[in-house]
Amino acid sequence: MKNKFLNIFFIILAFSACKEKVTIEMQDANPILVVEGELTTETDSSFVRLSLSSNYYAAEQPTLVTSAQVSVNGIPFNYDPTKNLYKPQLGFVGKADTTYNLLINYESKIYTSTAKLERMFRVDSFFQTWKEAEGFLPSGYSVSYAGYDDRPQTKYTYFVNGKVDSATQQDSFARQKVLWDNTQTPVNKPYVFEVPFTRFKSGETYLAIFRSVDKNMYDFIRELNSQNPNIPGPFQTPPTNLPTNISGGALGYFATYDVKRWRYKVK
Repeated sequence: MKNKFLNIFFIILAFSACKEKVTIEMQDANPILVVEGELTTETDSSFVRLSLSSNYYAAEQPTLVTSAQVSVNGIPFNYDPTKNLYKPQLGFVGKADTTYNLLINYESKIYTSTAKLERMFRVDSFFQTWKEAEGFLPSGYSVSYAGYDDRPQTKYTYFVNGKVDSATQQDSFARQKVLWDNTQTPVNKPYVFEVPFTRFKSGETYLAIFRSVDKNMYDFIRELNSQNPNIPGPFQTPPTNLPTNISGGALGYFATYDVKRWRYKVK
């Protein structure tokens, strides 16, 4: 009988504990400067975007920073209000095999970053191969490229690809960013690489963008991919601050790219 009353007591206690309301106060941290910087070998594509961090649960857009002094290797990047970006003068082109130093002066604080603009490997041509249906892939043409890499190891590549949407005539890229290094491909000799999971019909246009990246940016994109796995619910990676190559207490990145773009129309 005593055990019976004890059991009833613990059941009542458990239910009352479940109903108790707990309020957790979460203090907002002081805003931190967030840097998004890219310097590339494409004309007029280099920029720096500055904003302030905000509460993870806040719905509003981040606050833009428009009053900083920004330069790269002593070249001024002036704020353009039409693009909300800091940009160099028209005609600016980054040069491969060059080290670039970013300098930001904001509210009497100095933020810096250094990145080498690594040369991209050579992409000579694209070609197609007919493939029968396999697994979840329908029958169609796969796409491959012929390349040659004479760079010393280890060099890194950031790759995105997709196709032209025939209905909208807009470029449509796959969501995942692909990374690899030249320890995974032949060096100092020609090679052929079939782009995985590609199937196209005659008349469709395949798009490919290759970007060289240094080790810092390689690690940044890899971590970004791990936080955006396209897996919903509890299997998604919890958000954390990404690695940064910005010194001085800021978040974000300063990337340098040698960019190669290809469009291949399937015959």
